[in-house]
Amino acid sequence: MEGASVQELITQAGARVHLERERALGRIEELLDGAGATGGVQPDAALVQELCDGARSLLAAPVWEERLGGLRLARLLVQRGLADTAFGEDMIAACQRLLEDPEVRVRWAVGELLRALCQQLGIAVWEQMQATILESIHRNFERDATEPSGQLPQDVGSEVEDSSGNSSPDFIHSLLQQSYRVERPGTGEMRHGTEGWKCLETSFRALQHVMEGCGEAFRPHLDDPLRRLVYRALAHPNRFIREACHFIMGSVCKLLEGPELEAVAPELATKLGLGLSDNWSQVRFASSTATRTFMQCAEPYRERVFPLLLPHMCLNRYYVAEGVRLYSQETWRLVMGDSGREWVAKCAPQVVNYYVEQSKANNHAVREAACACIAELMCKVDKQAVAPFVPRLLRALVLCFKDASWPVRDAACLACGRCVTAFPEESREVLKELYSLWFAHLWDNIFSVREDSAVALGNAVRAYGDEAVQLILEQVREMVLQAREQPEDSRAYGSLENTTLFGVAAQRARANDPVLHTDKTMFSCGSLAPKLQRGGSCMDHGFARAKEPWEASDGAVYMLRELSAVAPTAVPEFLPALAELARLQHFAHAANLHETIWKQLPVIAENVGKKVFKPYLEDFLGPLFRSLTCGHRLCEAAAGRCIGALRDLIGPNIFAGRLSDDQRQLMQSSPDVPPPAGLFGGPPGGSLVTPQLVLTGRP
Repeated sequence: MEGASVQELITQAGARVHLERERALGRIEELLDGAGATGGVQPDAALVQELCDGARSLLAAPVWEERLGGLRLARLLVQRGLADTAFGEDMIAACQRLLEDPEVRVRWAVGELLRALCQQLGIAVWEQMQATILESIHRNFERDATEPSGQLPQDVGSEVEDSSGNSSPDFIHSLLQQSYRVERPGTGEMRHGTEGWKCLETSFRALQHVMEGCGEAFRPHLDDPLRRLVYRALAHPNRFIREACHFIMGSVCKLLEGPELEAVAPELATKLGLGLSDNWSQVRFASSTATRTFMQCAEPYRERVFPLLLPHMCLNRYYVAEGVRLYSQETWRLVMGDSGREWVAKCAPQVVNYYVEQSKANNHAVREAACACIAELMCKVDKQAVAPFVPRLLRALVLCFKDASWPVRDAACLACGRCVTAFPEESREVLKELYSLWFAHLWDNIFSVREDSAVALGNAVRAYGDEAVQLILEQVREMVLQAREQPEDSRAYGSLENTTLFGVAAQRARANDPVLHTDKTMFSCGSLAPKLQRGGSCMDHGFARAKEPWEASDGAVYMLRELSAVAPTAVPEFLPALAELARLQHFAHAANLHETIWKQLPVIAENVGKKVFKPYLEDFLGPLFRSLTCGHRLCEAAAGRCIGALRDLIGPNIFAGRLSDDQRQLMQSSPDVPPPAGLFGGPPGGSLVTPQLVLTGRP
């Protein structure tokens, strides 16, 4: 490639292999810029003419890779102003011909070349391309209707209507079959939403390239019919076309900046709001970029459109797609500065309406974001502005609390806990229902839902004091030792020779057990969220998985951690029960329960106080050190950190005095036990404990 001639580079620019095309075009770019690695030929007239002729020949080739290479080569020449008028005219003609090329990569390259042509030749390019681009858009805006939207069964239509007017069974059957047409998958209305739109998206992309390439010169051509065409496409059923047109909306805002934009600002804001509420993340992102552009161009008068766009902008700061979320957060900082809370309070009616509407959306990610936004609204915004809407917001959260998607329930659970802290008296209307939901989710099959239910109940204690504590203690007493009733999984596989807990035979049996994999939660394509609709009444979450007793004990452990922070005197009576749970080993998920205990025990011990916890320490030491070598890595790591935290809390010497010789040796040698911290740590430049290499029986 280094010593290749210009003609060889042109040939390679149309190669079938992508990497070869990129290398050839990169080498041609170096030649044109006079920066070749070996001091290549400068772009004199002969070189330019040879490249122009090469681009023309590539564009006329039957192979799409060569047409793609010709378009990219032409763009290199046009961008550097090396092409003459005749070449420019030839390229415009080529763009007209290739705008609807069968290969999408060629159509994308047409748009990029049009941008370069517009930057060099100006609005004349649009004047020549306008009819071609608009005609392509209009022709492909609807899918080809030549395919029948439905087909009748072959035997339908042969019956003859009874001339006497009497209704025979055969005649009724014929009418019913003609009424219910049978759709053939892949045709008519049974086609996928992304199928059958041909080159509509790339034609809109070409329009965007022309608009941005012409810049200010395109303003007179951005008339009402063209804007109406773009507005119409914002509601197109194909998400890729909606995405393309929202990017165009950003270009429209730049071109109309000034009095023209001010005149249509409310209309544009309404259209952008549709994209900010779209079910697809890519459309939300495109609309977010257009919204930022709109807000920057409309800075002198943008406060007038805040009621139309502010709720959408606010919610997308919590949207699950990271690109949308981070971009929206940055837009919020740029547009709102430090006045965000004040403007949310001013627009409270619009914000509340939008949040409640989005809490009922079909997209589980939107409902999850709505829960977080409702909690933020009630906790961070002026209470006088929000107070009239609290009952309505709480009802929306309670509905989400019964959702079929567990991330939505999780978000609603936390949001309700925050809301009762902010508005304790207003929340009493739904408090009884909230308690039943919190307690039910404290026994949920998702560990984070159990933990967040405990956090929410802790907030309820902060809001209602001893009234809430008594209700919670009654529930904890019922739940904490449920793990004793957990059946042994080994009963289902008693005939297996390999009966070890983590044996290959047991794992294979569990993996192929139809009971474990039937009627379970389904997951959406491209998402780790359940493919479920919004739920109905309490505990109607779209699935009926039986509760496991050990999960109740797990939820109780989280609840004791929260109680230790808000009502520490109520916790010591449950410490013997925690120690008993730590000794249970008869079921498959015992290690998971132990992991939870060892993660929460240091927090509980610190909150109830060293003096209160010390009498119960010895009850935990045996199970704690057994977990340190149990073979379950997460449990081992949690046990190691727990040992280090309790040692630092009690004091290294006192803690060591409670250990057997084997336990002391294991504590010193285990890589999972951290070195002493705080006052008991080693000198600044050294370490108190010398690391030792031990054989643990695992790699």
